Amino acid sequence: MKQEEVKDFYDQYTAQQQKTGINERMLSLLRRMKRYGLNSQSRVLELGCGIGSITRLISKTVKKGIIEAVDLSPRSIELLKARLSNKNITAVAGDITTYQPQNENFDFVTLFDVLEHIPLEQHAQLFANLSQIMTDESLLLINTPSPQHIEYDQKHHPEKLQIIDQPVYLHELMPHLSSNGLFLRFFELYSIWTVDDYQFVLISKRQEFTNQSLSEQRGLWGKIAHRIKLSLAR
Repeated sequence: MKQEEVKDFYDQYTAQQQKTGINERMLSLLRRMKRYGLNSQSRVLELGCGIGSITRLISKTVKKGIIEAVDLSPRSIELLKARLSNKNITAVAGDITTYQPQNENFDFVTLFDVLEHIPLEQHAQLFANLSQIMTDESLLLINTPSPQHIEYDQKHHPEKLQIIDQPVYLHELMPHLSSNGLFLRFFELYSIWTVDDYQFVLISKRQEFTNQSLSEQRGLWGKIAHRIKLSLAR
């Protein structure tokens, strides 16, 4: 499928995104980002931002840091810029599989409900590019519908699917991570609207293992709390 066809689809899809607005999936992803350390000074690269619904949520926390939002659809970027005029937000139309950011040293790189819309044959290029963008401190957050969810819709509700909508299995991601120096830190199959309808993946750059003692990282009160917890468990 030609990229222009995909771009045209998402230019038209902006109407659906405006109709959807902010939903529970987006709010749950913001909560995850905060859990992993999103704060006022965070530096975020949001890939596949659409019209900026999640961008808006992130911007309420990131006041002193930066947000760089990228989407293939020029129309989506136009709408994002019209809705969000924050000086710390950069919005760019571009192909995220090869995109070179205008900023650097990102704390978070996000692919929220995007990977399933990128042809599988382009995933190798995408992850090679992501590895170049990320630093040792960067966290890559990926959210997609579960493969079973997409396969169910392919069979029973094809009208709900976008122009490219394919299941993405964890075992299909692993070779791309391994070959690009990336490391799977966390995986979860979870539920938003139906049982096990989404999956979340947390990835970082692979780093040399260091034998860091947890007890040495705890302060005095942390050590006391840990000992109390152990005593209560006996």
